Amino acid sequence: MPSLKSNLSLEVEDFDKYQWMEILNQVNLKQCQNYHEEFRAIAKDCQLSSDTLGQEVFNFLSEITSIFIEPFSLKSTSIVEGTLLEVLCDNQLALLRELIVTVIDPEMRARIADILWICKRDPEKDRPIKMAKIAVESYLQSAKNLESTENWMTCYERLQRAAQLACLVDGRKSTEMRCTVIAHIEQLIERYVVVEDEFVTGSTMQILQKELSKSLSSIKNDLPSYAAKYAVLAAQKALFAEKSLDYHQAFCQKTAYRQIESEWYKIAKDKEAERNARLQLGEVEVWYAQQAFIGNEHNTYAVAAGRIENAIALFEKIEDTFGKSQDTSERIQNLHKQMLAYQKQSMSQMANIAIAKPDDFYDPEMQQVAKELVKEKTLRDALYSLAFGYKLIRSVEEIQTQAKQEMESYKFYHLFPTVFVDQEGKTKALDGHGDDILKNRMFRNAKFYQAWYGLNFIVPACHQICSEHSVTLENLSFVVYENSFIPKGRELLYARGLIAGLQEDPVIASHLLIPQLENSLRYILKQNDFITSKREPIQDDLLLHEVLNAPDLVHILNEDIIFTLKCLLVERMGSNLRNEICHGLFNYNRFFTTELAYLWWLALYLCLDPTRK
Repeated sequence: MPSLKSNLSLEVEDFDKYQWMEILNQVNLKQCQNYHEEFRAIAKDCQLSSDTLGQEVFNFLSEITSIFIEPFSLKSTSIVEGTLLEVLCDNQLALLRELIVTVIDPEMRARIADILWICKRDPEKDRPIKMAKIAVESYLQSAKNLESTENWMTCYERLQRAAQLACLVDGRKSTEMRCTVIAHIEQLIERYVVVEDEFVTGSTMQILQKELSKSLSSIKNDLPSYAAKYAVLAAQKALFAEKSLDYHQAFCQKTAYRQIESEWYKIAKDKEAERNARLQLGEVEVWYAQQAFIGNEHNTYAVAAGRIENAIALFEKIEDTFGKSQDTSERIQNLHKQMLAYQKQSMSQMANIAIAKPDDFYDPEMQQVAKELVKEKTLRDALYSLAFGYKLIRSVEEIQTQAKQEMESYKFYHLFPTVFVDQEGKTKALDGHGDDILKNRMFRNAKFYQAWYGLNFIVPACHQICSEHSVTLENLSFVVYENSFIPKGRELLYARGLIAGLQEDPVIASHLLIPQLENSLRYILKQNDFITSKREPIQDDLLLHEVLNAPDLVHILNEDIIFTLKCLLVERMGSNLRNEICHGLFNYNRFFTTELAYLWWLALYLCLDPTRK
């Protein structure tokens, strides 16, 4: 933190000597940030010329104008903590009280008055309140000076701070300062009524709605009419926004103004008008989808589908809030059809930008290691070597550590979720979405390693085994019979599935092995006296995801195997093979994924491992 400590005891006369207020007049855009930069530059010049007093004067002014007074917090303690305000000493506060008497510039006057209000350490008990009033008046004047359709935020921040201070100053007994702020905002809105493509109006309306909403109910005699008048203006501004040459900016303004419109109708307690405004907000998303085609936006269909999906969510929320009606239900249905069509079209665009697997995904050295591991061995020894000769199951701890390191390196990646789609472009999963972001990342990483091992270890090893052995049901009997993992009557199903996988027929292998693995997991739970059915009157067996999440399973399988099974079979951020295949979502080509080779290997591993711990 910068320091406000000075080796000199500064007096007002020291500041007068350097005519610092004349410097304020020379700054074009009158904001504290610009004052800070100007004062800092002069302080450096003073240092170079060995002017110690000048350096101290301008360092002090530079640091005072550099303080960020949090406009979104009403509590002065949260503003003080962690800022230079913490280290302001009594002498420096006394100096500011003297300086403000002669300061004319509204921006600088607001800054000094706000500091004196926040710090409050004053021998005169009533003076902090007076400083707060000065701050309100000065912020209003500074905001007016900084009004701009291009940079509305500077005006907004000062009006917002003025509104917050006005509420604190007035308390419960007065409305004087709040009335002053409201009147200022109303006059501003009036000046911009016919101005197109601006958000000065919208930002100031938001201050009325958020900072001064409670005040409006006590100050305005006919609040419903007042709110309805501004709702109509907000709707008009939303229509004005369409004329903008930049449809991205127009979308932001239209969205904001429709939200403001609906909030005004909510304040007016006009539910029907509020509902209509919310409907218009949903239509803004549809409008953006149309503009994406006109503007020839990159990956147009995916963008349009995303906007239509947002519109559907908004219409569904309207139904939740205001009740279902024929118009919204039909609109949702039509938009859903439109979204599906866009999603399907988006896949052709994605094909044009698809990134091929990098060459380094293939590892010839690892493939050779796999072949050598099973080469020139009996079938029995080759299969045991494939199952246990190389560690292909990564530990949960290892995967978690890697995921945490990646999240630490890319702290904001979860703010922009990755969308996973199916063959028709429909959203199947969102990374960086929901509460368990770390777990999602872990499943994504595990999926990568499983595919990598499938390609570079399991498939080459299977090729080598098949080149040396003719595998039959009979010579796999040692794997499937008298096996604590395989219930009686299921041996041939496992054997045929294992042979199919070994001979590169993943269609047969997956359809045989996935349901048998699910059944075997329930079987080993039963064998260990754990219940695998539900308690309801209809005692259905637990489904696979319920079995894998059953607390009892950890007593039989270690957590690394359970995590691997979850990733392969039931997790959206993993391969989700059980759900994708059993619901018929795989076309023929998709079966030739290396994750299925890894699943085949895991089935072999579980069949051959008598302990599985």
